[in-house]
Amino acid sequence: MTLLEEPIAFTPTRRRPVHGVTERGPDLLPLQAGEQYRFSFAMDACVGCHSCEVACAEQNNTPVDQAWRRVGELEGGSYPDTRRFSLSMACNHCVEPTCLSGCPTNAYEKLPNGIVAHHADDCIGCQYCIWNCPYEVPVFNPVRKIVSKCDLCRPRIDEGQKPACVLACPTSAIGIETVDVEAWRADHAAADGPGLPPSAITISTSRIELPADLPPDTRPANGRRVTPEDPHWPLVVLTLLTQLSLGTVAATVLLELLGAGAISRRGAGGLAGPAVAAFAAGTVALAASLLHLGRPSRALKALRNLRTSWLSREVALFSVFALLSFGYAACWAATVTTGTLALGLAATAVGVAGVYASARLYLVPARPVWNSRRTPAAFFATAAATGPLLALLSVDRSRLRPGWIALLMGLAAAGTVGQLAVQAHLVTQLRRGTDRQHQGGADLLLGWFRGLFHARLAAAGTGLALLLFTAAAPLGGAAAGGRLATGLVVIALGELAGRYLFYVTVVPYGVAPSFFARH
Repeated sequence: MTLLEEPIAFTPTRRRPVHGVTERGPDLLPLQAGEQYRFSFAMDACVGCHSCEVACAEQNNTPVDQAWRRVGELEGGSYPDTRRFSLSMACNHCVEPTCLSGCPTNAYEKLPNGIVAHHADDCIGCQYCIWNCPYEVPVFNPVRKIVSKCDLCRPRIDEGQKPACVLACPTSAIGIETVDVEAWRADHAAADGPGLPPSAITISTSRIELPADLPPDTRPANGRRVTPEDPHWPLVVLTLLTQLSLGTVAATVLLELLGAGAISRRGAGGLAGPAVAAFAAGTVALAASLLHLGRPSRALKALRNLRTSWLSREVALFSVFALLSFGYAACWAATVTTGTLALGLAATAVGVAGVYASARLYLVPARPVWNSRRTPAAFFATAAATGPLLALLSVDRSRLRPGWIALLMGLAAAGTVGQLAVQAHLVTQLRRGTDRQHQGGADLLLGWFRGLFHARLAAAGTGLALLLFTAAAPLGGAAAGGRLATGLVVIALGELAGRYLFYVTVVPYGVAPSFFARH
């Protein structure tokens, strides 16, 4: 019998008893009712040799830069009494895995033995599970265009063998054991430790044994060093254009409610222009969203998990919004006024729900700065700041009453002011925050990207000034149209910069990395 063929055997150790842990010695299998498997890790036993990483990679044939198990570094104490520790982590096979609940294609499954399994055939490579997991366990494979993750060496478990990482550890720092799920749900404090997210987010099952002499200030060795996240350009385009489309449809419906719909029955220049512009923006947004998927040809699978995934709901709502917007635009283009208001109202309602679902995608505890009411407020402020201006530029303003024009410009100004308020609140919270996520976000937004952030604020302020100047001046003529167009361009550029900063300056929880790691 070789080392890797050794059956699972559990020998009582000096490890402290923990509430919910089942210790039954060598005849651990099979599981009892209400139990599942999980990892244990003794921090004082780990020497940071990375043998577990190598064994995992060899067992699962993972690429060099896509480790399923990672060894990070912690340090604490004051000179000369300093301590350094290693932290080896893989998937925690959580009781309430957010990778599973957030996946739009149901590619994840919680097996009866507790393993959180990932089914590659169902994955479309949206990478939303990476955002949802506070430990950032799933990793994206750019060759296969899907994510993958630790499955506790499921084939070995099924054969009664230990995971490769457990066998490879020369100091027995990593173990596998059973746990009573309900008892652990009630008390999972042993899953917490320095360099780890709060276990309560997903009820991680990994049991961490901390050294008795662990310094209270122990923290990741790379400290507050942070680097920008991926800008996710397809998502920048998707979010901005869907919000622009919603704002344009809503402004068009408002004009129709005010009585402007009658102008469409008197020749060109009616509400067909803004309705068509709204539909075009929404269509481009949906097309751009496909570029964010590893497998865009399987995009329809994203509708599978409407029950728990906000991504599935976003896809469904924006698809319906696109259909309703098309019908609304087609009716105005054909000068068919019967039923157009109902279509416009329905499109607006579904669009509002879609933007809300889009915002909910980012309200994830794994990324605390996103997980704020600022996010939906910013998304709806973008719709208000840009949509009414596009509607005004797409319609014959000479046929509109001055009060109607002033109302839409006022809505755009209110949206811009709201966006500035959101940014002010964000800066305040970043400066007040004491955790790495807020302090790191402040370092990025007010340090690394300080110039772009100031340009973003200046664009919003300039656009607002242009709106106020246009409102104070005569509203007719080419000059007013030029100021409106300039105002829309300046505000839109500010929103573009703001959305880019939204993605690149967020600092996720993650797990303590090695000193030279990216985060």
